[in-house]
Amino acid sequence: MKKKLLAGLLTAAMMVATLAGCGSSTSTSSESTTPASSAASAETTAESTAAESASTEAAAAEDNGEVIELEFWAWWSSDARKPYIDQMVSDFNASQSKYHVTYVDIPFGDIFTKNIAQIAAGDPCDIMANSMEEVKFRAQEGQVEPLDAYLTDDVTSGFYEQYMEACTGDDGSVYALPFSVDTRVIYYNKDHFEEAGISPEDIQTWDDLWEAAHKLDVQDGDEWTRIGFMPVVGNGGVDTWLINANGGPCWFDPDTAEPTVNSDVNKEAFAWVRSWMDYYGQSTYDELSAAFSSGMADPFASGTMSMVVQTSAYTAALAQSAPDLNYGVILLPEFKEGNGHTANGGGFVLEIPKGAKNPEGAYEFIKYATSYEVQDYLCTNLGDFSGRNDFTEDSEFFQKPLVADIAKALEQTSTVIVPNSIKGYQDVINPIIDEGTLGISPTDEVLDRAQQAFADFIATHE
Repeated sequence: MKKKLLAGLLTAAMMVATLAGCGSSTSTSSESTTPASSAASAETTAESTAAESASTEAAAAEDNGEVIELEFWAWWSSDARKPYIDQMVSDFNASQSKYHVTYVDIPFGDIFTKNIAQIAAGDPCDIMANSMEEVKFRAQEGQVEPLDAYLTDDVTSGFYEQYMEACTGDDGSVYALPFSVDTRVIYYNKDHFEEAGISPEDIQTWDDLWEAAHKLDVQDGDEWTRIGFMPVVGNGGVDTWLINANGGPCWFDPDTAEPTVNSDVNKEAFAWVRSWMDYYGQSTYDELSAAFSSGMADPFASGTMSMVVQTSAYTAALAQSAPDLNYGVILLPEFKEGNGHTANGGGFVLEIPKGAKNPEGAYEFIKYATSYEVQDYLCTNLGDFSGRNDFTEDSEFFQKPLVADIAKALEQTSTVIVPNSIKGYQDVINPIIDEGTLGISPTDEVLDRAQQAFADFIATHE
């Protein structure tokens, strides 16, 4: 029988604040398409003139021993985020008298092409927020300045090793510092768990998750009125589960960059992901996915779903959309016992665009913005997580509910860095993977075709 959710539950408008500034697709989450790196067309004459004027004034100020003006570009413009970014900038300006930073808020859809265009024109901003996953690529393309001349061991030792590795180019130089990171956990409804007699500690493997989810399901005749779980609904994709199963990159070998799309592990894991859609019905998956994607209705916040994969920033969204919701978090379960609780995650960095007029001043701001005190302030107020490894239970951030539990996932988070030699492969395989997710083609067949497409992509780009 065809089963679908009650329309009333899914159309309850539960507004969710999107804090990260970008979304993810159903087939991929961490290995998603990043901003275009090819040079965009030149900006308008007015913008170029204004930028040149600012640059000239900054140089003159430096020559005269006056305050040096710096521009910090990012895209955080919402009422939930911008006041705290503004405060951070204001505090930096007040902390010293040599530099004055101005925050320039540019829409997410425009900022990356504007940055490339300004670099090409020889007149970039001084500090740029950017994606962590593509630092190595930007370094190879000569789009960022190395930080080695300014870095000290006490700075670099304050971050998790995997994030510093992501900020390091293939030449061994460091080109950025981590500004914010994310990971993924499963959020669960405590009231639903108590009602079903489930303890979160019981969910350790994928088999445990399947069993618990179906204890949480509720039906009214032919209709699902509550869904226990759906792996690729929320902020988890097929790659979330395949990375979990592999303990790291799932589509390629990180050492050789050779495709591993149709490995035995991937075939078993993808079939498991698809089995959930088969169980609940394609229409149920489509409704839930559309509800999350729209940003207008949140099935977990409304109680239509008992568990959901979401990022570490989801707590801030729930504080607005469902402040009275009684929920907790658990790590992603293990594919097999002893396999590890690997989660996928990414983040944003601060870097100095190539050709910036005052890299020393830009670095001073980057060091300040990524310091323990400032990161504690930002994480506490924004809900983001830091790439720093030295937070303690005494920090203000760790006093917030669930932060310590979510932070455990950071230790097992895989930030997938795509080797420069295969950059762009996702655009080739993602549409094929989507066929398996949507039930258009069998998952094994999809993975075999994606493997061949990946191999053909490499052959044509050698």
